Amino acid sequence: MRGLLKTFVVEDDPEQLATLKKIITNHIMINDFDMTLALATDTAQTLLDYVSANTDTEGLYFLDIEYAGQQLNGLELASKIREQDVNAKIVFVSTHAEMAFLTFERRIEPLDFIVKDLGQEAVKAKVEKDIRIAYERYNKQGVANKAMFSYSKGGQLFNLPLAQVLFIETGTSRNKLVLHLTDRIVQYNGKISDETVAHPELFRVHKSFLVNPKMLVRVNKQDQLGYFANGETIDIAIRKMHDLLALIKQSQLPVKLN
Repeated sequence: MRGLLKTFVVEDDPEQLATLKKIITNHIMINDFDMTLALATDTAQTLLDYVSANTDTEGLYFLDIEYAGQQLNGLELASKIREQDVNAKIVFVSTHAEMAFLTFERRIEPLDFIVKDLGQEAVKAKVEKDIRIAYERYNKQGVANKAMFSYSKGGQLFNLPLAQVLFIETGTSRNKLVLHLTDRIVQYNGKISDETVAHPELFRVHKSFLVNPKMLVRVNKQDQLGYFANGETIDIAIRKMHDLLALIKQSQLPVKLN
C-alpha cells in the first residue's frame, strides 16, 4: 500500500465547506482509511498554489463550479490540477447541473458530478461513495504501478515487470527516451518529466536520468556514479545524491556505497 491519499475541498460557502469537511473527516476516520484532509479552503487559488508547490501530489478533489468574485472558476481549477496531478480524482459538487457537459468538453474526466439540490443526505451518500471509490482506485493503481512498467512504441503498448527496468535516459532527439532494461535497450517517444510522474517508484537522479533504485548495485559518492549488475553506469547530480542515499537507507536496499 502507498502513502496517504490526500483529499482537498474548495467551497466558497462557509456552511457547505464545514459540511463537506465533516463528511470527509468522519468517513475517513470511521473506515480507518489511509487518507487525510490535506486542505479545505474557500479560495481556488490557495489549492492551485498548494498543488503547484507539491508536484508529487496525488489527490481526491471536491470542487464547485463557480467561485463568486474569484479569478479561477472550478473548471479552470480542475484543468490546472489535471496538468499537475495526472491521476487526480476530481468530484464536482455544484448547483450548476447544466455545466456538467463542460467537464467532458474540457477533458477533465471527473470521478463524479454531485448536484447540491439533491439534498443533504443524498449529497452525503454520494461524497462517501466517491471517497471509497477513489481510495480503492488509488491503492489498486499503486499496486499496478509498482508491478509493471508501460511504454508505447509504433502505436503499440508494451507492459513489462518494473524489475526489468534499470534506468531511463533522455535521447539525442527531442522527446525521445532510451529505456535500459536488464536484457535490452529500447528507444521510444516520451518525456522524462512525464515518466517521473507516471512511475513514482523511479527516482530522478539527474536531469537526464531516471533510475530504478532497486536495480542499483553500487553508488560511488565521490565520482557521482551509479552502477548496475550488467556494468552500465549513470551520472548522479550532486544535489540528488543526498536524497538517493536517504532513499537507499530508508528502503534498506542492498546497494554498496563507497
